[in-house]
Amino acid sequence: MKKLFNSDRFFLAVTIIGAADFALATLIGILSYPGYLSVGLMVGMVVLGLCLIFLHTSYRKHSKNVMKGLLGALLMAGLIFAIECVDADALILPVDKACAPLNIILTVCLFINHFIINSDHHSSPTMVRLNQILCLLLALVWIVWNVVWACVLPDFSVVIATFAIAVGKVCIYAAIVCVESRLDAYRIEREAKGYKA
Repeated sequence: MKKLFNSDRFFLAVTIIGAADFALATLIGILSYPGYLSVGLMVGMVVLGLCLIFLHTSYRKHSKNVMKGLLGALLMAGLIFAIECVDADALILPVDKACAPLNIILTVCLFINHFIINSDHHSSPTMVRLNQILCLLLALVWIVWNVVWACVLPDFSVVIATFAIAVGKVCIYAAIVCVESRLDAYRIEREAKGYKA
């Protein structure tokens, strides 16, 4: 798991896939269901896609302050999405009643743990590993959730848009954990050379 989240190819892949999925879901919303997705949601998805791209770019350019701001924005977006999913009106299928609470619990844990990891300048390999596990569990929740919904949704384009949004969300979490993993690896390397802070 450590190699996965430290891989340049994986980080680039989740960036491209996440941004492309949000763009695809927005395009489907505009072309097929202009009344189904709100303008705010569609604009929000475009912004999330751009934030993913800028996060990757800021990491590559070592723009630490920009990267921190983008991490905060993406974490908050993930938390807002998770809160919206527990809306009583949206809990239609039995799978919703299982996956929505799991989604918010895992997202809150990832959110809080991110700030624990970054609360000082020391490495936190155990906490970083925890966020890697939380990311994989979130991916599993979203896969199960969307596979069940795909069986009942009437229109194939809605299925595609729903899957695109789900994969985009998972890519957000993966990109965040990629950055955390890389920064922690840098801290471990720095501490091995004798730097204390």
